[in-house]
Amino acid sequence: MTIAEQIARIAGTLPESLAREALDFVRFLQARERGEFNDWQNAQTVSLSHVWDNADDEVWNDVPLR
Repeated sequence: MTIAEQIARIAGTLPESLAREALDFVRFLQARERGEFNDWQNAQTVSLSHVWDNADDEVWNDVPLR
């Protein structure tokens, strides 16, 4: 049984409200796969740059990453 078949089988047992939520999540995954959220991420980066790039937070730029 493929993954898609397993998802369909399980989704078929859900109540309507949960099935609708599962469908919304699947659509979210499709949109993410197509890169539709990159535009939103870029817009957020631009709009928040004044918050992130300031003298008070400069110390965090040198924190070593694991």
